[in-house]
Amino acid sequence: MPILGTQASQNTKSFLGLEVDYLVVAGGGGGGWNKGGGGGAGGLRSTVTATGGGGSLETSLTLALNTNYTVTVGAGGAARTSLNAGGDGTDSYISGSGITTITSVGGGGGGATNSSGTWYSGRNGGSGGGGSGGGGGSSGSAAGAGTANQGYAGGRQDNTNRPESGGGGGAGAVGGYASIGTINTGGAGGIGVATSISGTSTYYAGGGGGVGDPAGSGGNGGGGAGGTVGGTNGTSASANTGGGGGGSINTVTSGAGGSGIVIARYAGTEQKAYGGTVTTSGGNTIHTFTSSDTFVTAVPKATGGTISFTGTHWVHTFTSSGTFTPTANLTADYLVVAGGGGGGTGDTVNNNSGGGGGAGGLRSTVTATGGGGSLESALSLTAQAYTVTVGAGGAASTTNIAGGSRGTNSVFSTITSLGGGGGASNQTVNAAQTDVGSGGGASSGRNPPYSGGFVGVGTAGQGYNGGAGGPNNGGGGGGAGEAGNTDGASQGGDGVQVAITGTSIYYAGGGGGNNANSPAEGAGGDGGGGNGVYNTVAGSGTANTGGGGGGASLNAGTAGAGGSGVVIVRYAA
Repeated sequence: MPILGTQASQNTKSFLGLEVDYLVVAGGGGGGWNKGGGGGAGGLRSTVTATGGGGSLETSLTLALNTNYTVTVGAGGAARTSLNAGGDGTDSYISGSGITTITSVGGGGGGATNSSGTWYSGRNGGSGGGGSGGGGGSSGSAAGAGTANQGYAGGRQDNTNRPESGGGGGAGAVGGYASIGTINTGGAGGIGVATSISGTSTYYAGGGGGVGDPAGSGGNGGGGAGGTVGGTNGTSASANTGGGGGGSINTVTSGAGGSGIVIARYAGTEQKAYGGTVTTSGGNTIHTFTSSDTFVTAVPKATGGTISFTGTHWVHTFTSSGTFTPTANLTADYLVVAGGGGGGTGDTVNNNSGGGGGAGGLRSTVTATGGGGSLESALSLTAQAYTVTVGAGGAASTTNIAGGSRGTNSVFSTITSLGGGGGASNQTVNAAQTDVGSGGGASSGRNPPYSGGFVGVGTAGQGYNGGAGGPNNGGGGGGAGEAGNTDGASQGGDGVQVAITGTSIYYAGGGGGNNANSPAEGAGGDGGGGNGVYNTVAGSGTANTGGGGGGASLNAGTAGAGGSGVVIVRYAA
């Protein structure tokens, strides 16, 4: 992969990394309710143009290559519909190995009060919430304080019993005080700070306005305007600005704080990292995070699916059908799991029980593969589109004369995993479906040998057979790691653990069978197998595991459907 850093030639200085500028804005505070002060803006920290609270510009980060960094975008504080200070915004931050976490503090909620003299001061935060209007013969409550180098304090209302309130602090200025006189105006929200990190000068982190007639305006940077004494709602702040919400009187609703934002920028228009929305401007590459995510200092070599990075490998996870498209030739590991089979149904009149659905076939090049086979070989792929098909789980049986449906195949490139077999129903032979990943469990029978349906047969290298039925119990569905009934009558076979994502996870467990005469459930196998039941609704296979559905008795319960499959592709960074 390309070198993503700088190598100094001096003997005394040598580093290799990605130098990143940042803007980190926390969620803004909500406006207070009843003579409510405006919410304070979220704290703002920046290495470009200006930072919050009148501080000096911060220093850019040098990030290690091929490393995951956590980006958390704080939510805005809650609006209020009853007496209380506005909700505080939550923190935004960048964190990871080798750096000091960059944390911006959530904005403080606006204060509140009532005519009986119950007080809620403006809350401290990145920027402080505005103080409330007066009540109970006294002036308004105190304003909240801001955080040094992130934001300013809120404003308040002094020396009067009037309802007008102060504005929330902004990243660029203190919140305005309410103006009492010929015209009684709510305090304006403090102005935010403009930064050009995105390529355009944009204001962030404006405070929310206080209550008044006219109401206090929201601070430039997404702050919401306050409500009027006559009874209009406080305005919510703009999303992804960190603005504070507007305060309100007691007959309406205050405004919610705006969510925060995190932006990372590095020199050059060649993409050197992954995460967020990627743009270029002014010779820089910009990653904008409007919700929490991971910033990875490496670039994937393909598109498609949900992409993650383990530190050594890129992982593309497909939970539904799609396309995997390498941008260069590469060697790929894979896990391909088909949809699990649906559970079968018996009947309580004749004491017959349905078998559990078989797990979807499992083929893997990492850790283990299904059916006791040897690990498969990685694929050599070229720069072209490869169709990925993720198999659906089979439908549950709804009648005792037809078994559960077979799951559908999952396919990646030349690799096909077969759908799991359906569980047998009330002496049907559906468990004998052919070309299945793991076989469905047989149903029970009233007479010796007590096996009402044939055991489904798994496919070598993908899964195992289903379990036999007994006098009153259906057999467990086969799993990718063992046959049904291996762990006891009616127990679904366990799947196998695969660590292709970087975490060891079970996939492709068989569904448990049902026992018509006992409340004891046939447990589904590890790897998403659904439980069989006595007289309720059986468990369905877990989505995107290929687990089989649980069996049931028709007159007293409902069988479970098979779980959908999954396709995961991995390659070295």
